[in-house]
Amino acid sequence: MHTGALHVHHATVGQLQRAASSVLAPLAVTAPDAGAFRADIDAAALGCGAVARIRGSGHVVSRLPRAITSTDPELLKVTLHGSGNAIASQGRSQSPAGSGDLVVLDMTRPYRLAVSEGCDVIAVGVPRAALGRHCDAVARLSAQRLPTDSGAQAVLAAFLSGLGRHLDELAAPADSHVADALVSLLVAAFTERVPEQVDTATDLVDRIRVYALANIADPSLCVESVAAAHGISARHLHRLFRHTGTTFAAWLRSERLDRIRRDLLDPAHAGRTAAAVAARWGLHDPGHIGRALKARYGQTARDLREAAATGPAS
Repeated sequence: MHTGALHVHHATVGQLQRAASSVLAPLAVTAPDAGAFRADIDAAALGCGAVARIRGSGHVVSRLPRAITSTDPELLKVTLHGSGNAIASQGRSQSPAGSGDLVVLDMTRPYRLAVSEGCDVIAVGVPRAALGRHCDAVARLSAQRLPTDSGAQAVLAAFLSGLGRHLDELAAPADSHVADALVSLLVAAFTERVPEQVDTATDLVDRIRVYALANIADPSLCVESVAAAHGISARHLHRLFRHTGTTFAAWLRSERLDRIRRDLLDPAHAGRTAAAVAARWGLHDPGHIGRALKARYGQTARDLREAAATGPAS
């Protein structure tokens, strides 16, 4: 994912595709008249995500199944349509969006977004992990139009419009605070709950999960180290997770195994040993990994590799 500022004026279809892919994740861009297509692109990093503004000719942006790999950042894409119309499609959901509407799309799944001539779109990529427990609630609204004429939706739209006008002024470390504000507004706008209403203990669990996912490759990650990083005792961390129905260790193990399985099913990692794949996610005991995969998915690492070689992952 692109980490610096990006400015391309009078971009071609190919330039927009390369820019969009570098800012977010691999995307396909087409246009009704590719030869006459022109667009202005401005983009910048925003915390662990990115924000871009695209103004110009009509086009279609697609996240194709063959382009989705386990190495892509896990993002939700939120678009604000300042002018022009659009049609968003993902899974069984499809809806038109007009000037002033918001649309969210899950970049871990295929989607299609068609925008009209004279578009002015602000697109923001937000890490799924940053939304904590609200992530699934937001993702369930994929490809659905969200008007911005009142409430938190209006505040979010104004915020995104301001970002689009001031991309040149975003700079670390200030952009991390901007990213935090964006996440809070997204939660408020898409779940109709203001951030101040979130239970303090639950909010701390979310922050712990985000921290753990950001450091998931560290083999020394454990209850004690995570508790220390958040200024609480290991006992307090255990109590917090008890209310989630699992332990921190079990949750972390599950997250690591999900990523290991995904990599083993990904042909892009066919040249890596199963042990190397597991080490990438912080697990360094090949024997334990094999047993854990079998217990969780009913398949060994070899089974997963064979499944990857014979057909697409389920």
